[in-house]
Amino acid sequence: MSKILEAIGFALIGGMIYAMFGGGASGPMWNLFWPCAVSILGIVMYRAKKKKSNKKNV
Repeated sequence: MSKILEAIGFALIGGMIYAMFGGGASGPMWNLFWPCAVSILGIVMYRAKKKKSNKKNV
């Protein structure tokens, strides 16, 4: 599961970079940037919570 989340995270980071720098002619594509940013934040929070719960069980 960890490797899958890592791969998804890298894809989302790529989407953020594309949205910020390779966006449309009118500038950054914010409608792609913010969902990627929120998804990455969710993955980070999930992994931190999972790591914290594993420490309590050990």
